[in-house]
Amino acid sequence: MPGTTTPQHIPSAATALSVDQLYQTAFYNGRTPRSQEYKAGARMALEHRIERKDFDIPYQVGTAAADAFFAGIEEGKTIWRTAVAKIGGAA
Repeated sequence: MPGTTTPQHIPSAATALSVDQLYQTAFYNGRTPRSQEYKAGARMALEHRIERKDFDIPYQVGTAAADAFFAGIEEGKTIWRTAVAKIGGAA
């Protein structure tokens, strides 16, 4: 995704973070519901940061589904930064 960079240095404590753990915490039961596309975007952002996976945009750009996916990516980035800050790293 343009404008997205993979960190060159991930703090060692951050490597203990898992996509599933952060995702489950963020999208807990009782939270305001989000679309599957939004949640897929958040998960993709976490996978990009933690597992160094490339972004794969599964929706046609310009559609509501793609917009939700991109919004989810932004939340995923926020989830990542918050988690790393809590363990004392730099996001």
